[in-house]
Amino acid sequence: MFVLKIVTDFGAAHSLRDYPGDCARLHGHNWGVEMSVEAQELDANGIAIDFRVIKKQTKEVVKRLDHQYLNEISPFDKLNPTAENIAKYMYHEVGKLINNQAVRVSEVIIWETPRASVAYSEQ
Repeated sequence: MFVLKIVTDFGAAHSLRDYPGDCARLHGHNWGVEMSVEAQELDANGIAIDFRVIKKQTKEVVKRLDHQYLNEISPFDKLNPTAENIAKYMYHEVGKLINNQAVRVSEVIIWETPRASVAYSEQ
């Protein structure tokens, strides 16, 4: 099994609905994103998937969130914009763009701060 990983980031604000603490108020983060893609086989050139493809497709999804108030954009206008829900959203949205018979998104890690992250996978 090969696991390829890219790292990117975005800036966005949110407020947690029904949260009994400071995070219920509007605040922002410089979110970190680690996107992992797995493959069983390599192509004739010894490549599972070009890192440029992973970066491009991940950035396509990140663009939807960057410099936004997450509570005002779909799906977070209804879904609480927690790090957990953002990780699951990124997993599925990038998966729609990358997954095929040869490769698939295997895990997404979202960093809310340099010391706090959440990982999401469906393995």
